[in-house]
Amino acid sequence: MTVLGIAQAPPPGAAVSGGGGGDYKSSSAEGGADRIFNVNSDSVDVENGTMQWKGTTMNLGNSRAVRARFERYLASPADTGDLKRYIAMLDQIQQLLSPANITQENYYRNQQEAFNLLFKAAEFDVDASNCLTIATQVQKVWSMKTEFRQIEVTKNNLETLRKHQEGIIVNRADMIEEANDARSQAASKAKPLGKASSGTTELAFKVKDEARTQAEILAKNAEMTALGLKTKIEFQSQMVAFLMARRYRHSIITSAFYRVLFKGSGQNIVVGAKEVKEFFPISDFVPTLESFDMLSREAMKDVSKGMLTVDDLVKQGELYSAFERLQETFFLGEFEPVVMSYPQDKKREMLELWKDLRELQRLGDEHDLANVEGYVNKVRGRARDFPGAAILSKVNNAINASNMSLLSAKSAALTGDTTKAEAALERATKIWPQNPGVKLFADQVVSRQDTLAQKVPEFDRMVTEAKWREIYNKKLEFALALAQDKERSEKLRKVVNRVGELDANIQKASVLASQNNPYLAWDVIVETYKTESDDLVLAKTRSDIAPLVANYAQLIGMAEKLEKDGAEAAALTAWLSAQDLNPASPACGAAVKRLAKSVAEGAVGKVSEATPAPPPATAGDDIAVPPAKK
Repeated sequence: MTVLGIAQAPPPGAAVSGGGGGDYKSSSAEGGADRIFNVNSDSVDVENGTMQWKGTTMNLGNSRAVRARFERYLASPADTGDLKRYIAMLDQIQQLLSPANITQENYYRNQQEAFNLLFKAAEFDVDASNCLTIATQVQKVWSMKTEFRQIEVTKNNLETLRKHQEGIIVNRADMIEEANDARSQAASKAKPLGKASSGTTELAFKVKDEARTQAEILAKNAEMTALGLKTKIEFQSQMVAFLMARRYRHSIITSAFYRVLFKGSGQNIVVGAKEVKEFFPISDFVPTLESFDMLSREAMKDVSKGMLTVDDLVKQGELYSAFERLQETFFLGEFEPVVMSYPQDKKREMLELWKDLRELQRLGDEHDLANVEGYVNKVRGRARDFPGAAILSKVNNAINASNMSLLSAKSAALTGDTTKAEAALERATKIWPQNPGVKLFADQVVSRQDTLAQKVPEFDRMVTEAKWREIYNKKLEFALALAQDKERSEKLRKVVNRVGELDANIQKASVLASQNNPYLAWDVIVETYKTESDDLVLAKTRSDIAPLVANYAQLIGMAEKLEKDGAEAAALTAWLSAQDLNPASPACGAAVKRLAKSVAEGAVGKVSEATPAPPPATAGDDIAVPPAKK
């Protein structure tokens, strides 16, 4: 009898089937491996503690623990145990449980022999006592079978009792029916009968006894069901745990024991179906025990192929690529013998590269861009295939971005936009915290605050003393100090414009003098001198040009004095003489025009005063009026 798929002894003469350990493979599953696996997506994300394998993400644990485990592997010596004998022992266990080797005669013997080998395999350090865990699960199933047999005996006894109780109930029911019939006949003949018991009370008690026995049988069935389900779930859970822990050989052995211990109808996946389906991107995929075996064997094959790739890359001198493949292969099959036995000298070389890569990563995490290039070159020295160009390109872009943000902060500070300056400075610092320009800018800001109290009084004093040239020479210092002071900034702007215009006129005069037009140059100087007589630069330029225009300057000076004294005719004569020396002079032209008009008007006024007015005409007078002289 079987309950919940627990396999009992096979019938005589029948071969045992329905299991699959050892070399057993599902041809349909293996044949579809290339179709359902995405072999191009394998990668390791140490920071997040995950690994992509066959298109599925596997959790490796805490990122710090993952790094420590890999570094410990690189630093540890190669396993010196007898790995070949250990692997041969695990293979022997699978062979003993293989459906091709189990028959009716050796069914129990093979189980026991495989069970005994589990304890021998557990003696190897590389096993980490995982075979003892499998043995514990097997022992639980065997103990459960013993309990099942005891419960079966109890159920049989209860079933015998129930049938006996059922017979009594039937007999009592027949007797009650006969008594009722007799009483009915006596009543029809009008013959009085004595009082008789119908026995219904006794029958009711017997029915209750039978119902109680039936309930006990159902309780025993429920107990067997719960016990069997619990054992199956624990066994499948251990199988999934071995697969997720990348203990592939132990997962295969657990699966092989499961096939032998449970009958075919009880081998449906109850635990781990979701985890297994994630490896198969097929909507209608139904996980089976063969799915566990296929995943385990595929992983073992990938690990072996990965280690061969690592060796080949090392021979080709591509150490960085070899390191990446070793890292992926380690996290996929760190408990595989081919990984554990990798030579120590090669692992030490990988360890040195790992340390440099970790330091390079630390510099990147801290945005220490100035030192990244040095470590990139150091890693390149160890691994010529390291892709350092892309890293350096990103570093240079980051440095440029930080400097541009710093420049924006400086521009905003000059215009007094503190909010924009702070945002730009924060952006520059975030991109490159060690940017030397950030510290320099901060020092400048502090220095600006210190000098602000000094520059404001100095500016006010110079404005009071009309020292425009001195203010102009310190315009940048004053601009920084007065950026937040609108009133003084406006005064500074006017001073800068005034001195700028003055310098433009001085430059114009100098150019005219150099082009042999000293008289025009003098006109510019004289005109500017009227409002800027205190400027030293203008005074020096005036003194430089004056010797070249001595006569011209003397005539203009005489003309201005005569005009001031009221001798306009004499002044006009002096201006005309000056104009003869400098015909293009705007000042001479304007003065001559002005004085000529004034002199003409004065002459007409004098003539009018010397000629008497004619008597008023009367009616009837016929006097001819001579025409006015021109």
